[in-house]
Amino acid sequence: MEITFNETERIDVHDPLYDVLVIIVYIANHFVKKILVDGGSSIIIILLDALKRMNISGAERVKRSSVLIGFSSETKHIFGEIKLPIYIEGVNSMQHFCVIDTLSSYNVLLGRPWIHDMKEVLLTYHQCVKMPAPWGTVKITGDQHEFKEGYKTWMKSSTIAQKTYQLKSGAQDVLGTR
Repeated sequence: MEITFNETERIDVHDPLYDVLVIIVYIANHFVKKILVDGGSSIIIILLDALKRMNISGAERVKRSSVLIGFSSETKHIFGEIKLPIYIEGVNSMQHFCVIDTLSSYNVLLGRPWIHDMKEVLLTYHQCVKMPAPWGTVKITGDQHEFKEGYKTWMKSSTIAQKTYQLKSGAQDVLGTR
């Protein structure tokens, strides 16, 4: 099956475009917003807080303790794994999520394991994901509004954290954010 993209599909994309791909997907009988699709990530993550809001108990989680190491060598502890169904336009799949307890602008991160399992093609320029289905191609459109809101929240919280650190440590403001 051939999956193609063309310029007419960008009609609802707001430029200038530097946005990551944020989608809304149906997971475990819940519409989940603020899902980051990241082809650079080798893992699928769901926040503990998102599971709580979905009323999914800890009993369904397999306890497993390990550590994730991020881009800038920051560490996050995995509190377990959980297998949950994802439903997209008639296509079902069961995915293994690592559960972490942290603050984030996103509820879920869908990395390469999900992308490859579903044989998806993602294109941030078109703000969509396409994947094959028995009846043709399924398209999931990105939600630029969710990305912009998440980005504003993240920038605000990182600026507050930086100012708090500067006040406590007496560090100077070399980035000009004060």
